Amino acid sequence: MKLTTKTGSIVKELSFIISPPPHIRSDVFVLKDDVHYLLGHPFPGRYSTAHISLFKYKDEHLEDIIRYVEAKAVYMTPFNIFVKNLAAFHHGKHYRTIYLDVINKYPIRDIFEKLVREDSHYTPHITIAPMLSLQDFDKCWPHLEDLPYSQHFLCDRITVLARGDGHWMHYRDIMLGED
Repeated sequence: MKLTTKTGSIVKELSFIISPPPHIRSDVFVLKDDVHYLLGHPFPGRYSTAHISLFKYKDEHLEDIIRYVEAKAVYMTPFNIFVKNLAAFHHGKHYRTIYLDVINKYPIRDIFEKLVREDSHYTPHITIAPMLSLQDFDKCWPHLEDLPYSQHFLCDRITVLARGDGHWMHYRDIMLGED
């Protein structure tokens, strides 16, 4: 049996994420607006919704991975995620990603490792502007690097997004710690 989205298209890929509450999603949208204004042009990911990526899955056994995550999530306890200030990833010499930093990475990394595998390079974060050229990064970073930001939210679920023909859409939530 093939999974379908609410619009009836066949699901080709799933993305497992942690979705922050509306007030943080709104803050991220404003920060993306600021980057757009500072750059004077749009950038990749400009209109993507704020989230913390866990993993993507593209295979014919989509139902199996959902059941697998549900079975693991039962043993995971809800926890608070603390987000503080902006930071940047350096991708070689020529690209930078601006993101909101997650202070308590361990509980998210623990979810990732229980679902996927151990990976010391996995860094939980909320992307603001991915893969900016060095020139674009240098235009906006001086205005953003010292911007104070501090929020927290309860992580009590893993959100599953589905991609059929085109955009990602909410498919379902998998609650943590529920039998």
